Amino acid sequence: MPEIKITPLGAGQDVGRSCILVSIGGKNIMLDCGMHMGFNDDRRFPDFSYITQNGRLTEFLDCVIISHFHLDHCGALPYMSEMVGYDGPIYMTHPTKAICPILLEDFRKITVDKKGETNFFTSQMIKDCMKKVVPLNLHQTVQGDYNMTPDRHLGAAWIDKCRPDILISESTYATTIRDSKRCRERDFLKKVHETVERGGKGENEPQGPDLLLQGLTEKANHYYKLFITWTNQKIPQDLRAAEHVRVQAHQALDRSYAITLDRWAIGHKILNGQRKLAS
Repeated sequence: MPEIKITPLGAGQDVGRSCILVSIGGKNIMLDCGMHMGFNDDRRFPDFSYITQNGRLTEFLDCVIISHFHLDHCGALPYMSEMVGYDGPIYMTHPTKAICPILLEDFRKITVDKKGETNFFTSQMIKDCMKKVVPLNLHQTVQGDYNMTPDRHLGAAWIDKCRPDILISESTYATTIRDSKRCRERDFLKKVHETVERGGKGENEPQGPDLLLQGLTEKANHYYKLFITWTNQKIPQDLRAAEHVRVQAHQALDRSYAITLDRWAIGHKILNGQRKLAS
């Protein structure tokens, strides 16, 4: 078996900017290209200088594989491909390709348009970066974050008869006993209500919560429907129930609107002197 060399360019001993360089059989593969959310300078990006002091990365890297669309796993992609320089293939799943540019653009707006930071990628760089993406199906890519129990949108992680030579995994909460998901969701919603009642707006890290709080709810629901076969069994049931409620609400609204128009028409006739109205 050929020698495997593992080099963390980010997230080696901290949380964020996940980026692992794997060298095997004369090939160099980059696993993830994330951003560190705790820094506002070049430290937020992986250390690409280990690969090349100057010049493009294309000559050194054979491919880049993105596990999923969280920004600590994909946030530095446009910086790496368009500012440092990489023209090779970038592999990710279909849902990740769909959602990744939305989160990247959302974070760019916060970082550049609102905070005024420089040395950051542009909207056009995001588009040019995504043109290099080669979409793959489930079980054709690596996974950075995984859960052995199902959550609200994905089923439990599993793989059939795998005997890995090496396992690379995050351990952010490995020794942490966390509150139940129900308690965390209750506390989160309580903070949202308190903020809105004070007249504020919700802004969270550009991961899951921003789909709820920053006007991306419709897009999130669209992608749930588009990739319904990738989700757990509860999502189709919830979407069908939500669609049923939406249709009923529209029907009730239409009836109310018709009654309002009818009353407005009757009042208009009376005000204009009409004394007899057809029943």
